[in-house]
Amino acid sequence: MRHMIRMLCLLVLGLTLVSLTGCNRVTASQVRRNMTPELRSTTRSAELRKNDLARYTDNNLRAAWDDMDRFLLLHRNSRLTPWPVP
Repeated sequence: MRHMIRMLCLLVLGLTLVSLTGCNRVTASQVRRNMTPELRSTTRSAELRKNDLARYTDNNLRAAWDDMDRFLLLHRNSRLTPWPVP
């Protein structure tokens, strides 16, 4: 009997806690203020923008090494010339 009362009390307590929580109320004015809260630009979210910036940085740093090789004349000559190149 004591076990049954304890289980009933836990059930009532659990149902009370569940009923006190609810959905986040979103008003029409909040929606009008920001209709697409997940987007940071016209078409891109913050995560997509971070991915783009990481890719651009990676490409630019790798290109900097290529530019350095060309500047130091370490880059192989082009094979598109009609004259023989040693």
